[in-house]
Amino acid sequence: MGKRRKSNFNLPPRMYLKHGAYYYVSRENKWIRLSNDKALAFVKWAEIEGETPRASGSEKPTTGSMAALIGKYMIEVSPKKAKATYQGNLAEAKNLKDVFGNMLVLEVRPTHIAKYLDIRGIKAPIRANREVSLLSHMFSYAMRWGQVDRNPCLGVAKHPEKGRDRYITDQEFEAVKKISSDLIKVVMDFAYITTLRKGDILKLRLDQITDEGIWITQSKTGSKQLYEWTKGLDGVVARAKQLNRSIRGLHLFCTRKGQPYSDSGFKAMWQRVQVKWALSGGERFTFHDIRAKALTDAKRMGMDAQSLAGHATSAMTEHYIKQRDFKRVKSLK
Repeated sequence: MGKRRKSNFNLPPRMYLKHGAYYYVSRENKWIRLSNDKALAFVKWAEIEGETPRASGSEKPTTGSMAALIGKYMIEVSPKKAKATYQGNLAEAKNLKDVFGNMLVLEVRPTHIAKYLDIRGIKAPIRANREVSLLSHMFSYAMRWGQVDRNPCLGVAKHPEKGRDRYITDQEFEAVKKISSDLIKVVMDFAYITTLRKGDILKLRLDQITDEGIWITQSKTGSKQLYEWTKGLDGVVARAKQLNRSIRGLHLFCTRKGQPYSDSGFKAMWQRVQVKWALSGGERFTFHDIRAKALTDAKRMGMDAQSLAGHATSAMTEHYIKQRDFKRVKSLK
């Protein structure tokens, strides 16, 4: 029997956290470095042990159970997704495991999925849809792994969702900029000109800005793009570099200490602007609505909105545009 743990109780057997990194301690007492990232460390642990990691002392999931499938998916598949998606999956997987964990994978039927949607949907219909989408993806991998030959989620009707249709007018866009800080003004203009997502903007490094243009690998799609220089892009980048900061960091947009803005930090600044905008009588909008406005405007100008967005298909781009597109008409008199 191995030694009783004195710390790291939330880690699987033989995994330890030491000096900011995770290690696997072999039966020969050899310390094998796994990773600084917990999710990646779990993946490597699973490769060594050949099973799904679990907290030390916890009950091992029954082979063929939903708990085992969810655990395997969250170790081998989910960590490879974008960071925000993975964080969302963690919460969604917990809810799924609480309900389905004790069932065998082969026992799950469409009626079980429908019942989950009905009960969960009483308070959170949209979250219920997202969780079932994740469950469906888990079953697609279960088929790949030879655990089932069907996906019980397919064909089960989800809760209806109304697509977001908020279109920011040019007047609204400029009005919000007038009540914003210099930083928010520049980031808004940069987001509109490039159509980039907030996460990709905040982590943009200065070394990605070259003589050819700005090199981007979109975090959500992996699409690699070169934004060639235009008068507008050159101007907004110049303004960004002139923002007041005591320490020049490695990122285009950074704090006074030279560090990139965190998602929560920027979100707090954005919310303050939106509260101020609402108090002045304006209709609030999300930062992501700027991307939708930009793609809608790009299509109306005859530009290639799909290339700008970095989407793999035109259908993905249309998802942004169709709810916000409009026609200009003239009255009879």
